[in-house]
Amino acid sequence: MQGLLKEIGHNSWIYKEGKERNVYVLETVCKELSFTFNPKNLTKEEKTAYLKGFFDAEGGVPHNDGRFYIQLVQKNLPKIELIKELLTELGIKSGKIHNPSKRVDPDYWRIFVLTGSQTKFANLIGSFHPVKSDIFRKRVMI
Repeated sequence: MQGLLKEIGHNSWIYKEGKERNVYVLETVCKELSFTFNPKNLTKEEKTAYLKGFFDAEGGVPHNDGRFYIQLVQKNLPKIELIKELLTELGIKSGKIHNPSKRVDPDYWRIFVLTGSQTKFANLIGSFHPVKSDIFRKRVMI
């Protein structure tokens, strides 16, 4: 991303977030970036790629051998509603959008992929994230 921004004439910088975390942030002041993107108008392949990126950034699977689940989370309720809609269009069933703890964070929304759709999610959407893709290979029939 940093290279692409430089190519169009915009500076950006990368920094590590926190001392103990292996998380890096890219920041830019590029005013030409648009956040009004609507994935509803994409092809099926583009929707799956969009959902894969969303899952890699905002999704999760358990890192232990307990009950398996696939979750997608977001503080933006309209966005999580859109994610649920896109999953439904692709034939992936998900549970109700819910807030796991209004006391802890009233603006935190989550959905789970239903058990019967987990294999389809892993096969169709999948993940580029090394930990998540490894968990899919080990715990889901793909």
